[in-house]
Amino acid sequence: MTGVKRAATKYDFQFDKVFQPSSTQEIVFEEISQLVQSALDGYNVCIFAYGQTGSGKTYTMEGNIRDDHKKGMISRALEQVFHSANGLLDKGWQVNWSGQKC
Repeated sequence: MTGVKRAATKYDFQFDKVFQPSSTQEIVFEEISQLVQSALDGYNVCIFAYGQTGSGKTYTMEGNIRDDHKKGMISRALEQVFHSANGLLDKGWQVNWSGQKC
């Protein structure tokens, strides 16, 4: 039918955490670091940055790798992965990166 309006569908959303504009990269990563550990433990994890255009999603994820305080979530997550891998090497584990033993 044309010309018939449907009632708007209402969607309820819940967020685990909403960060203030003054939140630092360290504060944000502190909140998601357990998700990185969950991924290392074998769980499927997705870290999703959502927001208005220009709100800082790319900066949050990528940051500035030249400044330790401004590194993004991706760099910090990779550091956590490699730190955990090195800890396993110290315990006698073998880590395999792309088919090559380390």
